[in-house]
Amino acid sequence: MKSNQHFMQLLFGLTEWESGKEQTIRIQDLAELLCCTLRNVKLILRKWEKEGLLRWKAGVGRGNHSTLTIMCDIGSFVTDTFHTLLREGKVKEAVELLQHKNVPVQIKLQLQAIWDSQFGFVAERDKNQHLDVLRIPRNRAFSTIDPAFVAVSAESHFIRQICHTLVMYDPATEDFIPQLAHDWESSEDLTVWTFYLRKKVRFHHGRIFTGADVVHTVERLIELDSPFCWQVEDIESMELPNDQTILFHLRKPNGFFLHLIASIGLSILPCDVPFSEQGIIGTGPFRMIEFTESRLVLGAFEEYYRERALLDRVEIWRAPGTTSYAELRYQLTEMEAGTDSVEQSENSKDLEFQEQGCHYLNFNFRKPGIHHDFAFRQAIKQLINPVEMIRDLGKVRFSPAGSFLPERSRMMDFEASSLEEVHGWLKQSAYQGETLTLFYGEGKKCDDEADWFKQRCERIGISLQVMSINKAEFLSDYPDRCADMAMMGEVLQRDVELGLIEIYKNTCTMVYRFLDDERRAIVDQRMTEILGLADRQRRMKALEKMEDMLREELWLTFIYHVKRRDRYHPALQGIAVDSFGWIDFSRLWVKPFVTSL
Repeated sequence: MKSNQHFMQLLFGLTEWESGKEQTIRIQDLAELLCCTLRNVKLILRKWEKEGLLRWKAGVGRGNHSTLTIMCDIGSFVTDTFHTLLREGKVKEAVELLQHKNVPVQIKLQLQAIWDSQFGFVAERDKNQHLDVLRIPRNRAFSTIDPAFVAVSAESHFIRQICHTLVMYDPATEDFIPQLAHDWESSEDLTVWTFYLRKKVRFHHGRIFTGADVVHTVERLIELDSPFCWQVEDIESMELPNDQTILFHLRKPNGFFLHLIASIGLSILPCDVPFSEQGIIGTGPFRMIEFTESRLVLGAFEEYYRERALLDRVEIWRAPGTTSYAELRYQLTEMEAGTDSVEQSENSKDLEFQEQGCHYLNFNFRKPGIHHDFAFRQAIKQLINPVEMIRDLGKVRFSPAGSFLPERSRMMDFEASSLEEVHGWLKQSAYQGETLTLFYGEGKKCDDEADWFKQRCERIGISLQVMSINKAEFLSDYPDRCADMAMMGEVLQRDVELGLIEIYKNTCTMVYRFLDDERRAIVDQRMTEILGLADRQRRMKALEKMEDMLREELWLTFIYHVKRRDRYHPALQGIAVDSFGWIDFSRLWVKPFVTSL
């Protein structure tokens, strides 16, 4: 394979890819292309001549140029190389080959067809064993999947497949169901919580789960100063009467404690091995096989304490700059579906999911600037009007947001704004033409939105610089220091109530990070009061009031909600969508087609 990649390196440096066509090139140019000495170039050329890849004629004497002729079938060579890269799991190299500007259009179309065929449900053979594999393409780079620092909805879903918590929130019943703890109870004053742990639950590395792993998980959040630290700040001590029982002694009564214990940050990790993000060990239905910048591979855990996953393997491939593959995510190969590609497309069904959460623009009050001026913030709110953004950008699955929750937004009225109204607010402000900086997320969708907003600002005389940042930059202090505004999104977890509280308590969210000390003190006081309420209905009402304050004071301005859509084949069974819009991998299976005689 190394020789093939070396030959591809040569091809990329040539202007002519036509087989049998002689082209002039100097030996020095070849040495530079292949990054080797003149002596090694000659050895490599002789080797390739013997393999029938090319013909080389060295120019002898002044004015006699050296020539090179490609002898192999270029299309077959490139597609074979592409197949080999995919088979060896070299996803990054395969994507680079697919996207290389020198690959002829016809060959690129062949590679694209091969690439597309990799995704969805694939049947593989391994040691005479049939394997069901789900392969999912993904445009964005992977972010952290450490439970102590996870901040992205997709990565949160992956953690749920690898790790479990003591209990799990069930949004259908708005109650909690057992996971690693089979039962629990609290003292009358809600200061002592006791959890009874399942027996014979194994981690992926083989050891039996005990209460010591729970203690380790909590202590790790504190030691790492995790953004989820606030969820364990009420814990005064932990007691282990035996391996299957753990008591949490709290500093004060906490009727919300089960919500916190079910949080993704409290995904249980083993205490006997150092944490490695390239080899996360949990108790979930899938174990981590591989995690690189190119792909995440999960395999069914054979000793899972509940029913074994019906899928054998799940692979998420990093596919930067490629098409959005929502229609390929849960499709079947022709062999699995029993249809051709046209029939499969016609038979596919849509899976729609309304995300809980929204995209919003908020102002960085930790940085001085004109955005502290209320009238200026009003002008910005009018400019980023969701009705006009959705209309102008043709966002058919978007809806205007006036809240983090779509159900609240649906009860609100939204109208387009006028430039006259914007001018009025801008004249009331102290704006003097200074340039503001807006940070926003990665991807074409985000680019389009930022460009649209920048053009709107220019029409009204506001100078705006827009900057896309990746997840690593987002999680650093870079936005806090340099951004005047940020256009971001929050997707809430299955426990919507906890998700709303996380917006104000988790130190990773832009809402929390952009509050100055005075505003943060107001939010902290209100959150203390909300968490002290024992009744869910009262807490939700209080959270609505908090949200109303943010909207009315223009600490942020809501933009839109997203309704996601995936396509899946009707033979796909076991579909259960989580709060992040992903299907639970552990329940999926493919119903085989049976022909009646």
